[in-house]
Amino acid sequence: MATKSDSVTNDEALQRDLLRHTLASWRFILIFSIPPMVWLIFVAQSGVLRAVIALLCACVWFGCWRLWLDDRYFSLLTEQNNAQAGEALYVIWRRDRLRTLTLVERQAGALTQFRRTLYWVVALWVAWLIVLV
Repeated sequence: MATKSDSVTNDEALQRDLLRHTLASWRFILIFSIPPMVWLIFVAQSGVLRAVIALLCACVWFGCWRLWLDDRYFSLLTEQNNAQAGEALYVIWRRDRLRTLTLVERQAGALTQFRRTLYWVVALWVAWLIVLV
């Protein structure tokens, strides 16, 4: 018979693994920026519309970089070392809030970044398709 603490550990590990797999989809999200970028490089005329598509591609790439970084961070973070990781992240990024975040808040922030990146991809494709038409 499993003890109650075993299920907490398993739930925590399952949540961490699911989050990491979700964040690892940054590769597939990045692929969606390739067609607009290829069009931008080889077909698009200079102008405001080209700049808008380039800016949206940059936003998608930045979001993918953040997802990649969060995926790497969560491979190291656990509930036990969260406070120590917060101090280390403060030293790297110089943001006071990183010291006090709980692991759940860090995970929620990563998921918010994931959704934000998906929104940037949708905005990129909408803008690109409008320009094509």
